[in-house]
This record gives sequence, C-alpha cells and structure tokens, in this order.
Amino acid sequence: MLTACEAVAVEPEFSEWKTLVAPSKGEVFGKNISAWQHEFRLANKLPLDTPLLMVGHQPTFFHPGILAKFIAAARLAKQVDGVVVFLVVDHHIGSAGTIETCKDSGHLSIQREDIADVDASIAMQDQPRVHTYGIEPFASALAKAQGENAAMQFASAIVACMKPYATVDFVLPGSALLASSFGKAMLEDMFTHSDACIHAYNAAVEHYPEAGISVLGETELPLWQGASNEKFNMGDEENRPRALTLTLLARLLSCDLFIHGSGGYAYDNCMEMWCREWLRVEPSSKVMASATLRLPLHFQSWAEARREYFSPQLDSETKEKYLRAIEESPYGSPQRKVHFQEMRRWLDSIQEFLDKDAYMEDARIAAKREWAFPLYSTEQLHNLVSEINTL
Repeated sequence: MLTACEAVAVEPEFSEWKTLVAPSKGEVFGKNISAWQHEFRLANKLPLDTPLLMVGHQPTFFHPGILAKFIAAARLAKQVDGVVVFLVVDHHIGSAGTIETCKDSGHLSIQREDIADVDASIAMQDQPRVHTYGIEPFASALAKAQGENAAMQFASAIVACMKPYATVDFVLPGSALLASSFGKAMLEDMFTHSDACIHAYNAAVEHYPEAGISVLGETELPLWQGASNEKFNMGDEENRPRALTLTLLARLLSCDLFIHGSGGYAYDNCMEMWCREWLRVEPSSKVMASATLRLPLHFQSWAEARREYFSPQLDSETKEKYLRAIEESPYGSPQRKVHFQEMRRWLDSIQEFLDKDAYMEDARIAAKREWAFPLYSTEQLHNLVSEINTL
C-alpha cells in the first residue's frame, strides 16, 4: 500500500522565494509597465499596493501536485503580506465534468464518474453554468459555487474545496488579461508587426525543444480563436491566449511572482526568451512547487501473489512431493521441467488462475498520482501542508 507524500519539490529553495517577489519593470507599447499594471489592478478590483502571487491552472479538479502550488503560495503570502490569485485558464477545452475514481473488486480498476454536464468540445468560458450531480464533495461544491459560466463555476468550487489547505484571495479569468488595455495593445502590435513576434517566438521555441511547443507558421500568431480554440487565421472570431501568451501577459501585467508546477516551470523558459527578444523587457520571476501523493490503495504485488500461489497451505504433503521431485532432478533437465509442469497443473486444479496482467495493473493504478485532490483523505492533505510549511 502506497500512502505517503513521497516527494515535495520546490525550485529555487523556498527561503529564496520572498527575494523574488517584484513586478516586471520597463516600458512596452509606449507606456511604463507600472502604469499598465496599475490600470489592470484597478479594472479587475485587485489590491494596488500588495504583492500578487499568482497560480494558474485549468478549471478542473486537479491532483495534489497542483494543490502544492497553492499551499506554497499561501505560505509565502503570509511572509510577504501578499495575496494569492488563481489565474483560471477559462478557455480550457476538455472533460472537466468527469473525474477518475478507483474501484476495488478483488483487483483495482479505474472508474470514470460524471460530476457535471460539460461539453468537451467547447471552451468552458463559452458554456453556461452546468447541472451537477454524482459523487461528493464535487456535486455540493459545484452546486454552491459562484461564477457566471462553467469555467468560473468550477474555479469557485475548486477554491472552496481547497479552503482547508490553502487560501485563495482572488480568482481571475485568463480572458481578462487579453481583454485588458495592455492585452489590446499587445494584440495590435502582434497584428501590425507580426513578423517580429513570430520570429522571436519561433527562435525561443527552437532554443528550448524540450518544452514541446510547436513553431508558428508564417502568418500564425500565438493565439487561439473561437469557442473551439482553433489556430489563429486572422478571422473575426474572439482571440484566446496560447500557453506562452498567457504566462507572458500574467508575468508582465498581473503578478509579482508566478508559481508554476514542474511542467510550466520548464516551458516558461521559452516564454522568457520570447519576451526579451520581442518586447525587450523581463517578466516578473517564476518559482516551482510540486508534490507526489498516492491514494491509500491496498493491492498485492505480482511477486507476492506468485510467492503465495506457489506456497499453498492446502495439502502440504502433496506439495512437498512435487517440490522434492523437482529438487532431486538435475538442474535444466527434461525431468525437472516435467515435474515442474505437473506441479503447475496440480496448483491450477486447487487454486484460481493467477492473472499476471491484473496484478501488474493493480500496481500501475496504485502508483497513479493524478487523482483529483478531494479524493484524498484530509489527513493526507494536511500532511502535505505540513511538509510544505517546513521547507
């Protein structure tokens, strides 16, 4: 059984985080960045003179490794008198209305449970509030959640479920970044000087191939368009930011420190290079927090099952007879193989078939770390908080 929080990772050391809390500085699009930031905070009712610590994610019930980012951000907020902002990727498309649970019926199996009617082909910001049902605490959290669309309803429910472990002070839809005066100025520059934007973007992508980000086509900008997140094609549909565009906006405009997971922390190196080459400014700093936590699932390993299978408690006299015959036969001889096969046939006659694939699947499921965090026990999640608070 795997139960412990096996790994909490931060980068750099947590003691260094508070020294990195500072807004981006410089001038871009003919205006000082501090003026853009002040304007954005006013428009979105964010505190003007308080450090904003931002954590971004899709509006889905994420695993404890993501929760670790919020826990670390909440800890830092207390140290620097800051606030935690949940940046919601509200143009997310996917199966947010379904979660995976584990069923134990002799062997472990993954079950998919519907918790809300979400259309997996349309951006969540373009869907109305959803009908909720299914298992707790998801159903109750979603039913009580605020939010004018499916994305913000889910974000509100997630924040409520996180409350015992991490405080979130503000919830900000990602669409607010591109809709801001800064976002509009950035779009205008992208459209007017697209070659410079695309060239800098592709140079950064090619410099960091490990990020796994695709280069842009000759007339393709780093934006999605429309409710289905189609590639940019200069059409009239509403623009939505791709990953690097979103973090560029966030780290230039709306936060003093961005807390990533391990994946985002790596790919945002690409964004930083793009930002420097294209806009000639440095974004605010980034840090990383993550954790690995398993559900307390009981399972028997293949080695244990095999050992038990070949050591039955039934008819020990017969078992000893076969074992003695095998032991007395020369190693590798045909006789030894015959005796072994005879013992196998006898074991199969008194025991159920030993399905190796089923035991290997048990181990795979038990090792899984991506379960939605409300499925974990409060004790496990409080232990995660304790581990992060002692870094």
